[in-house]
Amino acid sequence: MTSILCLGNFGSGKEGQTQVAELMLYLYKKYDIKFVIGLGNNILPNGVKNKTDSKFVTHFETPYKELLQKIKFYNILGDVDYISRSSINSEINYNKWILPHNFYCFKKYINKIPVEFILIDSNFEKIKKKDKKTQEIWALNTLLESRSRWNIVISHHPWYSFGDTNCDPELNIFFDKLNNTKKVDLIISSHENNQQHIYIPNKPNMIISGVGSIKDDFPIIKIYDELKFTSNELGCVMIHVTKNRLNVVFYNSDKKNIHSFNINKY
Repeated sequence: MTSILCLGNFGSGKEGQTQVAELMLYLYKKYDIKFVIGLGNNILPNGVKNKTDSKFVTHFETPYKELLQKIKFYNILGDVDYISRSSINSEINYNKWILPHNFYCFKKYINKIPVEFILIDSNFEKIKKKDKKTQEIWALNTLLESRSRWNIVISHHPWYSFGDTNCDPELNIFFDKLNNTKKVDLIISSHENNQQHIYIPNKPNMIISGVGSIKDDFPIIKIYDELKFTSNELGCVMIHVTKNRLNVVFYNSDKKNIHSFNINKY
């Protein structure tokens, strides 16, 4: 069964990143992982200075050396990657991961099932108004024209979160428009230094996985019905794809399944 991995806030170059990288390699060997989706904040704490910045090696190539020989990372830009125009351009032009633009999409056949991945730029405080509109038109058209069995939206900033993040008002409107297409099956985000599974009626399931190398020291108290799961442990998310089901599994760095759920479609 071929699957994918997702994680954000992963490029710290610290011990936590090494621990999660070992988890990812373990999951690759056990489950035949097809690729990794990087959810932004690729190089912590402040992006890169230029295309030859040594942090590309210390914060990405070295921790994932063995994994990168086998599979690719499809990344998006997080807020720390936006520290400067040079950082943005350098990350987009970096050839060890796939990041062709600040927003893009790709289609993969996973277990012979077509899956469309729509990767958006959620850094709305830093994007020009005309670029926001361009992205909106593109994303809506991509979803409406998609003939894939599953459509998954990838963003750095979450639509909803039970942590420190409040969704930018314009980003909230954008997510609402995407949801109104009735074609989004799952939204995957990071930004928060924790993991969450959120389900709100009449909206897609949402997951946050921002513990690829760092974590919050304070726990989220689970007092909301919409918050189905939360964890501060280092780890990542794995998604199994079949025709009628997405099986989403949260792992911690001890290689333990700490939460899972299914999204069914018949």
